[in-house]
Amino acid sequence: MKSRILFLTMMILIIPSLAFPYKKVKCFVLKPPQQVLEGVQRIAVMDFSTEGSSAGDTPDNTEEIALKILSKVVDKQIGSDDDDEITIQYGKSFSGSLISALIEPNRGIEKIKTGFLGMGKGEEGKTLQEGTFTNVFEIVERDRLMQVLKEQELSMSGLINENQAMEIGNMLGVQAVIMGDVNFFFQDDDYKEKRTEKKNKKKITKMVDCTRRKVNVTVKARIISAETGQVLGSTEAKESLEKSQCEDRYGSLPSVDEMINTCLDKAVPQIANYIAPYYELESFELEKIEVKKHKKNGEKAAELAEKLKINKAYLIYKAIYDKDMYNPEVMYNLGVMNEVVGNFDDAAEFYQMAQQLKDEGRFRDAIKRTEKNILFADALARMGVEIVEHQFVVTEAATAAAMAGKVKTKGSRDDRISVYKEADGSSEVVTRVPGDLSFTVVRRINDWYLIKLLGGKEGYIHKDMVEQQ
Repeated sequence: MKSRILFLTMMILIIPSLAFPYKKVKCFVLKPPQQVLEGVQRIAVMDFSTEGSSAGDTPDNTEEIALKILSKVVDKQIGSDDDDEITIQYGKSFSGSLISALIEPNRGIEKIKTGFLGMGKGEEGKTLQEGTFTNVFEIVERDRLMQVLKEQELSMSGLINENQAMEIGNMLGVQAVIMGDVNFFFQDDDYKEKRTEKKNKKKITKMVDCTRRKVNVTVKARIISAETGQVLGSTEAKESLEKSQCEDRYGSLPSVDEMINTCLDKAVPQIANYIAPYYELESFELEKIEVKKHKKNGEKAAELAEKLKINKAYLIYKAIYDKDMYNPEVMYNLGVMNEVVGNFDDAAEFYQMAQQLKDEGRFRDAIKRTEKNILFADALARMGVEIVEHQFVVTEAATAAAMAGKVKTKGSRDDRISVYKEADGSSEVVTRVPGDLSFTVVRRINDWYLIKLLGGKEGYIHKDMVEQQ
């Protein structure tokens, strides 16, 4: 009885969370960095210095690294020609990864998860904002940077002061120098876990040896003006990772090196996004059109928008709006169509009209969001990234094409159904089409559908020979 009550209670809690939201537009939008470096176009990235420590010996293939770190704090010149110098090159590796991130034109855009719990095949992510990109800086080539540092008898690591940064910057013709350090800490703890198993119909309890490995990584970055020596900005990224392994379980602990590099990979976009724009996936839920005479077209528009066919979706919503100018749901959806392409002023106007007709939290949130986006667009423009205004071309022909439905011929593919030149069964037969085939409807005249055929041709088919899709 108790288990049944528990099950029913869980279902009561779970069922509301399974309520499916209405259709959504998912796309990547450009975000400005936290620190806008106005006037900075060309930068130099120094190798970050490295410091590390351990709370104890590390077994297996990382023991040698652990002993080196225990002997002294690692703070070495990365890229030195001295082969006898002990170096742990996490700082050098991080600066290389940071450069790679900063030169990516679409940083942040990735595959979108699909299916139940995101377990589907996924689909390619895309942005609808024209003219946007993330690689806003020209970065000095490493060979040129090393040449200048060698001439000045300086290290490639980030251990240079503001005056040296100015000197390097002037020689390289950059406006800013990025430097910093990577600090890591790792620790292994031994512990025991209880195991219970049956042997000779008796429960036997035993303890097994286990090891828990923890890694903490902190990356600090500074941006120095090469013109004034002032710090233009500073930030840090902290990442940690913990893994456990017991002697009765298959496999082994990942090495300290693997875990540190995993943390560094997660830290790279955090530092890059601090100084350069990046794309972020956003989801815009559409409003359902409930007015009966517009409901069918509203569903079609939402389906098109969900597939990111924004131009066609906009045309349908606009056609509904022209017939029903006091429909807050269609106003809101027109706002979404404009927002996803970066027409923030137009989006704000539609959202405000929707909110005046129907004061809802979602409408108010959309207004605040677009106000913030307008400020974002100004910040991006100061970095040389201007979102191109999207032109929705509204013509009678385009609207008719967008609102056109589909019909499917009855019967099988072996059947042949006559398509006529006019909406008249006694007119000339243009062609005969197979059954079980879908066609786009241009328009309907009484009992006849004008459909699009192969080769750009058109013809009329009787309603009794098709079914609407």
